[in-house]
Amino acid sequence: MIRSKKHSRRNFLKTASCGLTGAMLGSGALFPEWADAAGDTLKITKVEPVLLTGVRGYGPWLFVRVETQDGFVGWGEGTNFPGIEPIATAVKSLSAVVIGEKAWNIEKLWNRMYRYLYYNGMGGIVMAAISGIDIALYDIVGKKLGIPVYDLLGGKVHDRLRIYANGWTEGIDHTPDQLAARTRELVAKGYTGCKLDPFYTTPFNREVTQSQLRDAVAQVAAIREAGGPDYDIGIDVHGRWNTNSAIKIIRALEPYRLFFFEEAVPPENVDAMAEVQRSVNVPLATGERIFGRHGFRPLLEKQAVRIIQPDVARTGGITEFKKICAMADTYFVSVAPHNPNGPICTVASIHACLSIPNFLILEFFEPDEAVYQEIVVGGLRRDAEAVLPIDAPGLGVNIDDAFLTKYKFDPERTQEMELRVFNTLR
Repeated sequence: MIRSKKHSRRNFLKTASCGLTGAMLGSGALFPEWADAAGDTLKITKVEPVLLTGVRGYGPWLFVRVETQDGFVGWGEGTNFPGIEPIATAVKSLSAVVIGEKAWNIEKLWNRMYRYLYYNGMGGIVMAAISGIDIALYDIVGKKLGIPVYDLLGGKVHDRLRIYANGWTEGIDHTPDQLAARTRELVAKGYTGCKLDPFYTTPFNREVTQSQLRDAVAQVAAIREAGGPDYDIGIDVHGRWNTNSAIKIIRALEPYRLFFFEEAVPPENVDAMAEVQRSVNVPLATGERIFGRHGFRPLLEKQAVRIIQPDVARTGGITEFKKICAMADTYFVSVAPHNPNGPICTVASIHACLSIPNFLILEFFEPDEAVYQEIVVGGLRRDAEAVLPIDAPGLGVNIDDAFLTKYKFDPERTQEMELRVFNTLR
């Protein structure tokens, strides 16, 4: 009898896998009690953080490896920086409430993890750790069912995802001439948009100077001329400026028709962000330092931005990412995910974005291309304008010992990178 039911279950999953939702997985409605008798448990036996040093200036990656009793291994990512070791410690703490549970129950486990570390505050370290484990659970379930993660999320809304170039200014000076030359190279490859930060340091008083403003305008003007009238330009100022300076900067750049202006002011004060948005004619975007749907709620309620940028490796994983995007859709706000982390974050973002109707564009680091080809089963399919679905089971990644050895964590080089990139207060 058990064998017959197991056979029927497999046939059902083959025909019904497209359109399975995370909510259905979490409820357990699809998997009756006799699944245990069939040995089909996906009982979690191991959860471990894996620290690596990446390809971009020795920036760190925080991967999470989850293993089940029946031999399935899932990979996730919870990269945030600077200071990645505390996230690894949080992953180890969360393992205590995840081991022994079933990987099927993603929604249940998400809430168990969230409430377990609730008193630590729902900030970057906790949510990044939850993100890494959550993504790995989707990878496991997709592998078990033999379907890609996007099918677990309701199937494809999009057949391709538009991307914009980031990391394209590495190795060149931020002069108008060099930026223009590099922009022409991107356009020749087929890219239709990019993002950059035209500033380098932050004064203590958060006030932009006239010389900084002139320099930023010159950079953006050069990119606009080189890219042409249809080339999209995103600006990211990393929350460095106060409200007054943010408005000055955006108004000076408005003639160049920006695609979006990211983190206009620090994320702690939603009212300040809303004031900037109502004072300018450029869409504001933010989200990389906002955690969970509760963090995005006031941002949407006050209509403080036109575009949100949740980071799937930081804001609570695929489970929370989907909820945030659905919430944003009720406000007619588009989603352009923050994605500067490691390769699993990019892959997880692709799966999640394929399933949401309000997707706008995905941040894509061209310098990481070789890494995607290393780990994506069959290679990452893309052109300069868009990435295509990854159809292998689960996330469609293969992380082997050779990869882990190649990118072995180098704490000294990683710390040097983090001090160089993030210690910008002058």
